Amino acid sequence: YSMLKRSFFYAAAALAFAACTNTDVIEENEASGAIIGFNSHVSNSTRAITMGNFTKFFVYGGYTPKDQSDYHTVFNGVAVSKDADKWTYEGASKYWVENATYKFYAYSCENIALSKGTPSFTTSGSDAGTFKITDFECNDTHQHDLIFAESASIVAKETGNSEVSLSFKHILSKVKAVFKSGFDSDFTITISDVQFRNVYDKADFSSKADGWGNQTRSIAYNEAASEWTKVTLPLEGSDNTIQAANPAGSEGGDAVAAKELTTGTGYVLPVTYSSSDVTLSFKIEVKQGADVIKTDYVKGNIQPTWAPGTSYTYNVTVNGSAAGVEKIEFSVDATDGLQDWTESPVTDFNIGG
Repeated sequence: YSMLKRSFFYAAAALAFAACTNTDVIEENEASGAIIGFNSHVSNSTRAITMGNFTKFFVYGGYTPKDQSDYHTVFNGVAVSKDADKWTYEGASKYWVENATYKFYAYSCENIALSKGTPSFTTSGSDAGTFKITDFECNDTHQHDLIFAESASIVAKETGNSEVSLSFKHILSKVKAVFKSGFDSDFTITISDVQFRNVYDKADFSSKADGWGNQTRSIAYNEAASEWTKVTLPLEGSDNTIQAANPAGSEGGDAVAAKELTTGTGYVLPVTYSSSDVTLSFKIEVKQGADVIKTDYVKGNIQPTWAPGTSYTYNVTVNGSAAGVEKIEFSVDATDGLQDWTESPVTDFNIGG
């Protein structure tokens, strides 16, 4: 559909969590570096998880003793919560093992544990020391920002170990739409039911691959049965209409600015699609004055390339052809459009004769 225009922007830098605390006190407490501790902060961000609302993450990881390859699990989904400026994990304190090599991973699904995906830390084999999330779902039933962090390999000392430094990043993509009217200014269009349909909504995340794989659809697309995977974009407020601008002096009225509609955001799996089988679908009601001209669903096919930690905006202009309505137009046939005069017989009459 020619009315469907896409533009995208890359959001600002990903959430950055950094922590460095060095201590010299040689005591067997957290400050000494004998106990494993975490500390994080987040830079300013306009995305879902910010310093103001980030309060909990879940940590996985362990260590390999010197000259060994298999990992001993230390953390397996342990919650780490923020209290003032301090991050504290649940359960008993964990202590560094001298000369062991550690690896840690963490995620936060808007401060809650995953309910649509299974995180795990692998301790042996070719994937030893890596982290996975299997069967993660991202659709209308599960719409949350998901952030992930991975530590560097850390060789533990007897004392003086720093708190684990984590740098979190967004690992989903984010989408929204902006609607504009291509009709004349006396038309209003109401927008509703904005959805991305037939998206991949199930996948596995791997720290080893540093990304997503095994993307699938939980529902096969069946238009006749109205069955498809979807991510619905929320509409905020009660006025979901769009309208073209009315210039000053037009038809004797005052200037009226154009009304556009920007949806809320939705989260989608990062993936490069191989064909244009994803649709941006929405419902319209077109009115001219008080008269309803058309009510229907409109859709446009797209072939997304959605990258992790990237936000995309789709600009949609709704015009007559896109809405499936036609203007009433008039024409005059160039040959027979104007009939010639018909000559009546000549009438003779005399006056005063």
